[in-house]
Formats: sequence, C-alpha cells, structure tokens
Amino acid sequence: MAIKLIILAVVALVQLPNVNAHYTFVRVAVNNKWHAPTRYFRNMTTPYDEDFTPNQNYNTRLYNQPYYASDRPESVRCGRDNLAHAADTEILTIKAGDTIKVAHTRYEPEYWKDDQWYDCPEGRGSCVREPWNAPDYPMDINHAGPFIAHLSKAPEGQDVRTYDGSGTWTKIFTLGLEYRKEDPAHWLAYNNQKVPGRFVFKIPKQTPAGQYLLRSDVINTGINYTRPGYEAQLYPSCVQLRVQSAYRGRLPEGIQIPDNFTHTSPGMAVSLGMYNMKLVDEAYVYPGGKLWDGETFKQDKPNVPLEAYALAPSV
Repeated sequence: MAIKLIILAVVALVQLPNVNAHYTFVRVAVNNKWHAPTRYFRNMTTPYDEDFTPNQNYNTRLYNQPYYASDRPESVRCGRDNLAHAADTEILTIKAGDTIKVAHTRYEPEYWKDDQWYDCPEGRGSCVREPWNAPDYPMDINHAGPFIAHLSKAPEGQDVRTYDGSGTWTKIFTLGLEYRKEDPAHWLAYNNQKVPGRFVFKIPKQTPAGQYLLRSDVINTGINYTRPGYEAQLYPSCVQLRVQSAYRGRLPEGIQIPDNFTHTSPGMAVSLGMYNMKLVDEAYVYPGGKLWDGETFKQDKPNVPLEAYALAPSV
C-alpha cells in the first residue's frame, strides 16, 4: 500500500505544469505554415498503463514520459494508445519535396494554452511564456541524443488511419551531433538544454505517392553497461500523411519498429564517456538504420574529426 501511495504521489506531482517533464512532438508545419497541435499528429492516451518494462519502476505513464523498446509495439511506433486516436486525426496532404517542421511540448495536454503555440520567437512552433527558463523561451529538449525522422508507407488500399506501423520504416532525416573542442559530442537537438536545434527536413522528391506515417523521435541514448537500468528512452509520435508524387520507384527497405530499437541495436547505447559528451565512440552510428535522402541510402554516422573519437569499451 505504501509503495502504491508513493507512485500515485509521483504521478500527481508530474502533472503539475512547471515540473521538469519530458517531451512529445505534436505539431507540424509544411513549407513554413504551422498547423494546430494534434491536428495531423496522432494523439495519445494519458495516463496509460504500459506492459511491464524491465528495470523501470513505473508503468502508468503520462503524456510526455519516455518509451522503451520493451513497451507495446504500437506504443514504440507512434505513441501510447495512438490507434485509438487515429480515426479522429486528419491526414495531411503534401507534395514530395515539401519542407516539414515539427514542434514538441513538455506540458500535459490539460495545461496547453494558445500562447504556447502561436507567435513564438523565431517562427518556432512551440514556446514557453511563463517563467520556466526565461520569458519567450522555446521549448527545450531535456535529454541528449539524436532527432530522427522515418517514413512508413501504409499497405496499398489501406487507409493510414487504420495502419499500425507494422511495416518497414525508412529514415529520411537525422539531427545528430557536431564536434566542438570544449564539447566533443554536442547534440544539436539537446544543445545543453538551451535553445534546441530546429527540426526541419524535406520529404524526398523520390517518395512515391501514397499514405504514410511520418515518425519523429529524439532518442535519449542508454549507457553501454552490463548492469540494468540504463536502457535508451524513446519519445515517438506520428503524423498521418498523404504524399502526392509523380515518382514511380519505391522507398529503400527500412527497419522494423520496435525490433531495431532495442538496447543492443546500433546507436542505442554509448560508452560512459560519450554519454557524458566528452567523446564520440569510434564505431558509433545513429539509431534507426540507414539514411535515405532520395538519392543515396547510406550508413548514418557523425561527421566529426578524428580527435573526437575514442574506442568504445568492450562491454
């Protein structure tokens, strides 16, 4: 009983608007035009009881709390109970080659206000008006790791609003890290929890016509230890897309989710030195498989000088 009361108290605490919550991508722009939150992003159920996840001491989770590869597959793909909201989510019609922006929130939905979404500084899609970090401060990202975007095509003849994402996912964008002498593994999305990098990318012109899920995620990489409790955290959510295109080819074969987001999948766990952003592991590649830009399909790894690298410990 005492443990249950503690858990309920923690849940109540994280529902307060100013706690140091996590984040969820909920808003999309096409060619610089922002749309309303969750109009095209599938919404999620909060609170929600996940299946038991090893090494985690809670399974009743709120809107912005993390996901793990051992959660329900549909949760890892597009968010908790996302299919329950899919039919009420509009399908965003775009053209192959259009520019996409996405924006996130760190508030529970009950605390959303118009001034967190509209007239934000620098044309961003979300911001903080009250004294969280500073007035007019863009929503920060409070975990280090890469932002990645994937496309998954709904089967021919199936409405994307009923598609569960069990097909393959092709990565089309990574916002990773850059080397800085004083900050060798500088994650651009995290930016030391200051103004985050921009989540802006193009839908490749060579994307064939059809209906798709567009998945956004910032992965909080785990630590490459043998002891439990350091698994990577995921923060996925999905836009429902209808892509107009004259291209007749196919997307390159992608990955399966959650199969390719386990603790031992490439890029999901790093050495302690890289976790502390002091170096880049020599063999490190970004999670989520190869990167497709419409022209090439290649290994996705940091572009940093040799002095940034160090041999990862063999654990």
